[in-house]
Parts: sequence; structure tokens; C-alpha cells
Amino acid sequence: MDKTYSNVSLVSFQQKLTIQLLPHLPKGLQSLDQIESQLSIPADIPPILRKGIYYALLQALLRLIDRHTDPLLSDILPEYMRLVEDIQEVYKTLRPTEDSNWLDECIQYGDKSAYHWIWKHFDSHELF
Repeated sequence: MDKTYSNVSLVSFQQKLTIQLLPHLPKGLQSLDQIESQLSIPADIPPILRKGIYYALLQALLRLIDRHTDPLLSDILPEYMRLVEDIQEVYKTLRPTEDSNWLDECIQYGDKSAYHWIWKHFDSHELF
């Protein structure tokens, strides 16, 4: 992803963060830099899709950090590409506009994804 675009988007993303997650933002951004280099996101995608992917990824990272889970664990790393693919697929179906709730939904999807990954890779093993 284009880091310049990500930094511009950060201001509006921060306004959507809960007080609980805000302290994790520096570590989340550092992790995002490392994860972005492993993802193959086309450069020519629409800005609203790029922003949605960025918001979903960053929210997932922040939630993982908040839940004391290292977002760079080898079990978690493949999940990021699936998240990107899911966001892209939904975008193709919905074709959201700037005035839609697209970005809020992407944030929620990133949050729910992180909870699911924690359960899938760690908590479910304790139950079964």
C-alpha cells in the first residue's frame, strides 16, 4: 500500500478509535508496515477500497495487540491476505460510495476478524 495515502487516512481513522485502542496505535502502525510488505495489493484500486483495506487491517492489528496477541505470529500472518481478499470481494459486489458506511463496516470487519483469528488459532485449541 502507498504509505503516503495511509498517513493521510490516519487522521480520520484515529477519530473512529475507541479510547481503549488508541494507545496501541504506534505499535499497530509499526506492525502494519511489516505486514504491508508481504501483501500484494494492486496499486490501481479505487481510493475508497484502499482506505477500507487499510482501516480493516489496522483495526485487526490494534485488536490483536489489545488482546495480548502478537500480530506478527506465523499463525496469524496468512489471515491478513484473506482479510484483504474479503474486503475486495465485498467492494466488487457493493460498489460503495464515499457517503456510505463502508469505512465503518471495514473497521468492524477488521475487529471481528481479529476476534475470530484469536479464537481459531488459540482459544479453540484450549476448548477441544
